[in-house]
Amino acid sequence: MANDGKVVTILSIDGGGVRGIIPSIILKFLESELQKLDGEDARTADYFDFVAGTSTGGLITAMLTTPNENNRPVYAANKITDFYLENSKYIFPQESSVQEKRSVQMYNSWYHIITKWLEWIWDHCAVPAYASVEGVIEMAEKVVFRPKYDGVYLHKIIKDIMKEKRLHETLTNVMIPTFDIKLLQPVCFSSLKAKRDESEDALLSDICIGTSAAPYYLPPYYFETNSSEGTKKFNLADGGIAANNPTLFAIRDVIREISQDKNTPSLNSLDFNKVLILSLGTGSSKRDEKLEVGKPQSWGLYKWFRGPDDTTTPLMDSFTTAIDDMVDIYLSVFYGIPGFKDNYFRIQDDGLKYTEASTDNSKTENLDNLVRIGNELLKKPVSAVNLETGLYEPVEGKGTNEEELVKFAKKLSDERKNRIVA
Repeated sequence: MANDGKVVTILSIDGGGVRGIIPSIILKFLESELQKLDGEDARTADYFDFVAGTSTGGLITAMLTTPNENNRPVYAANKITDFYLENSKYIFPQESSVQEKRSVQMYNSWYHIITKWLEWIWDHCAVPAYASVEGVIEMAEKVVFRPKYDGVYLHKIIKDIMKEKRLHETLTNVMIPTFDIKLLQPVCFSSLKAKRDESEDALLSDICIGTSAAPYYLPPYYFETNSSEGTKKFNLADGGIAANNPTLFAIRDVIREISQDKNTPSLNSLDFNKVLILSLGTGSSKRDEKLEVGKPQSWGLYKWFRGPDDTTTPLMDSFTTAIDDMVDIYLSVFYGIPGFKDNYFRIQDDGLKYTEASTDNSKTENLDNLVRIGNELLKKPVSAVNLETGLYEPVEGKGTNEEELVKFAKKLSDERKNRIVA
């Protein structure tokens, strides 16, 4: 994978459901700056050697890199926000009628009754009593533990966008993490790997559906690939289980892929000064103090999945935010070394309200808020995570995210021109 350039460029996009609107705003601005420098036909995929995305970030990755009939991206960056605004309400339909609200209330009532019954049996009955509640457990599995959404609309629209395109056909190298729930291990789909191994060359639509299959929200996804060596089976859930912020995953795979390429001897595992990274978050609610433990004994299965107001998912939000932050902390420590600081640029907003940080809040008011948050984030100062507090704080000597993106676009443009000349 010789690039004939001075650096290897990486774009990384976090997962986050409807919050994909936030990085879409950032990408729209970046691509517009690239077009100012290199013409209106410039596209994000022209400037990054690797694009990594998880869950909703994986979908954005595919939209930016899947070729259309003219061998250009199926989506320009300025169209991705519109995709979310037009389709989120169908992917994550909200209760709108009295009957739907009654159904949800009934569902929650039955959930409460079943869990209380099972808790009482657990506390007061001997083990043989388990047999008497098998029917209740079976019903709970069918009724209570079904995914919140069926995923039918999401699957259809992804297939409509990606059509029959396969991983090896992307316009630049992509990496999309998923998690195989049968193997209990991350599976990262890599276009470079797909070019070498036919069994890894899955349909982009299957990969996008797999990486977006967030537990609780959407059903897991199964598909197969066929090659001369046989059939390979995938039982996938959301890539956010392992790498909601895929930046570190991308760096590891970049090093591994390049080390196998005899045409690119200049980059080794220690030469990170030649890796230029733009990492885009989807926002978090770390500064919102709405969630409190209160009565610890009340934090059972229901509250961890539905939250104190039945609109949030503390369990999912906690582990994805933790993954995001740990990756950023690792990279902030490493890229804090003199000479490396300008090679890693992360844009994240940790000031969302808890309802704004919801993965599936597709109400028009919330989607509009996310657009506003994305635009305001451009005007905010460049920030980095404080290792003591875990919060994002302005970086001394830096301007706004918008100003830094203008500089970043110039770096990308110069790098591309150098390669063309070479």
